[in-house]
Amino acid sequence: MIKISYQKLFWFLTIFTTFIRLSVIGKIGITVDEAHYWVYSKFLDLSYYDHPPLIGYIIKLFTEIFGVNEFAVRLPSVIIFVAASWIFFISAKKLFNEKIAFISIVLLNILPVFSFLGAVVTIPDSPLSLFWLISFYLFINIVDTSKKRYWYLLGLSVGFALLSKYTAVMIYPSIILFLILSKQHRFWLKQKELYISMFIAFICFIPVILWNLENNWASFGFQLRHGFGSSLPKFSFTLFGRSLAAQAGYVSPLLFIFFCYGLYKCSKNAIKNKDKASMLIASFSLPVLLFFNLIATFNEILPHWPAMGYLILTMYVSYLICENWYKKWLRKTVYISCGLAMVMNILVPLHAMYKIIPLKPFLPKAEAEKIEFGIERAEVIDPTNDLFGWKELKQKIDEIYSAYPDDNKPFIFTHKSYLASQIFFYVPNLRVYCFSDKTDAYDLWQRDISNLKNKDAIFITSNFFDFQDPQNVYPFEIFEEPMELPIYRNNTLSKKFWLTVCKNFEPEKLPQRYTADLVGEKKTIKQGFLDTDHKLFLYINKEKKNTFIDKIVSKISYCDSKGFNMPLIFMGLFSIFILMKEKREQFWILVALVICVSVCAGIFNTVLKDIFTRARPLAVFGDGNINIFYEIVHRNSFPSGHTEAAFALAVSMIMLVPKYWYIFLLFALWTPFERIYAGCHFPSDVFAGATIGALSAYIMINIFRKAIKYKKFLKGDIK
Repeated sequence: MIKISYQKLFWFLTIFTTFIRLSVIGKIGITVDEAHYWVYSKFLDLSYYDHPPLIGYIIKLFTEIFGVNEFAVRLPSVIIFVAASWIFFISAKKLFNEKIAFISIVLLNILPVFSFLGAVVTIPDSPLSLFWLISFYLFINIVDTSKKRYWYLLGLSVGFALLSKYTAVMIYPSIILFLILSKQHRFWLKQKELYISMFIAFICFIPVILWNLENNWASFGFQLRHGFGSSLPKFSFTLFGRSLAAQAGYVSPLLFIFFCYGLYKCSKNAIKNKDKASMLIASFSLPVLLFFNLIATFNEILPHWPAMGYLILTMYVSYLICENWYKKWLRKTVYISCGLAMVMNILVPLHAMYKIIPLKPFLPKAEAEKIEFGIERAEVIDPTNDLFGWKELKQKIDEIYSAYPDDNKPFIFTHKSYLASQIFFYVPNLRVYCFSDKTDAYDLWQRDISNLKNKDAIFITSNFFDFQDPQNVYPFEIFEEPMELPIYRNNTLSKKFWLTVCKNFEPEKLPQRYTADLVGEKKTIKQGFLDTDHKLFLYINKEKKNTFIDKIVSKISYCDSKGFNMPLIFMGLFSIFILMKEKREQFWILVALVICVSVCAGIFNTVLKDIFTRARPLAVFGDGNINIFYEIVHRNSFPSGHTEAAFALAVSMIMLVPKYWYIFLLFALWTPFERIYAGCHFPSDVFAGATIGALSAYIMINIFRKAIKYKKFLKGDIK
């Protein structure tokens, strides 16, 4: 019997499909999303309004090498898919075997959401999928080997995933879910490596945070509104059903049924039988799919948002197919399902290139007979028509430009950001503006438009976004008659552009909702940090007032005003009781150790207060503008001494007597909240105090453990 090398088959399939993709990517016009991410590369920054920055830097690299064209923009996606496929293959091989790994790759190349959207079209999901799979593979190695070094690599991988797309924030909840499910690996929840890994990922993500500090948290705010909606959640069967239908279309309808069943079987096997492979796959699939589909019950989501859940789940679906392949009905169903998916994969790019599918026969008669802007309804609803006509548009722009002197060329603008990006891509040497009544990335790229005063412009729109008369909105002195540019595909009118020459722009008269005023001025990082610090303080101190909390904080504040930190005194006495009960033989030395930690942290905290001499909230906002109780303090706010002392004590006791960790953690978390609520400290003050206290305890107790010479003392007590 001939032994099949599935690894060789993997490379044969990968090379074959890559060749096909490379032959296609330069022949399809740029999509609105790709054009938008290409514009990122024109304005390189720490991050962007709607996504983290990695996709912009990737496109910048490839277009610098291969020029500004469709092939250069899409080439990174093809390369990334090859790398992701290899990581996917070796991950599935580790969990199951080489045969199932190969079947998983076959499915990956069949599913439209991965084989086309992730492997041909360049979007943030492309690098996200690669780093998601790398993170998954590294975690498998952690589970199999328990080697700590993999945690640090995992942190880097998650960090790059976060720089690709915010969805990556789901990776650590997936990891934690597995550790909760697996009793054998639950010990990692108490190990520092998991949290160091998170810290490394956070360090990688800092550029995005800094950008948001400079730009009034515009990106985080946009994603929260985009994902959760701007109103209170209201359950909708219609929205949920529409979302499932769209996901089924992206996965392939019949295969979507396999995936739903696979998710059920995998989750059941993970919970009931504690199977390692099932727990890993379920942990990296279920949270993502549940999260986005719960959102879909009250807000419309895009069908590719939960794609990472389906990505990992593909391995288990392949396992189920292989395990049940002896069933005749299953084989027939798989053949039909995969055949349908392959037909979709073939027809979509072919139709995009050659327009081979006549849509008119599939429309109701009344719908088919509709005419919009002189274009048949079947042409209007065909999304691939938007990929064409850009070269003709460029020729028309060049024709208009040729009538102007070199030192006084008009600028180009439109009313839709995605349209602006597509135009920009095809005229990369010209500047394209977008004056829209909705906040978008262009608002951040064109904060100052004073240089456009008295200049002429070309306003461009298309039937995809409806014709809009610029005279109704934009402040120009003269508007010429719009020029209509018809676009034909296969001798059929499929699209129209309208170009209007507008003369003498007066930017100061542009309605505010069309300017960047809604996102505010760009700030320095320091100014953005201070503004955020103040807003968060006011939110806790003023907006979240509560009568019950007022009574508690009032009593604590009164004692503090008399020089008694009652919560700290209470927890100090409780700590003495715990040490006497649990560590009687080492009681005095451990008490001395905790006191030493607290004193050292307190000295460092005092030195920092004298260095920074930051004013208290009362001095910053003034009497009557914040809520205060009995403590009237004005200076030396940074860092918070109360918080430092609370965390020094809490972390010391958690390390020495882990049994009561939850009590000390609650105490530690309550203290910074109380200090802000009482009007005594800003959030940054308590964060710094918490960091000093926690690090002091961690460092000094570890030094103590390593330096102590008495093995008898250490044995069984302090580990």
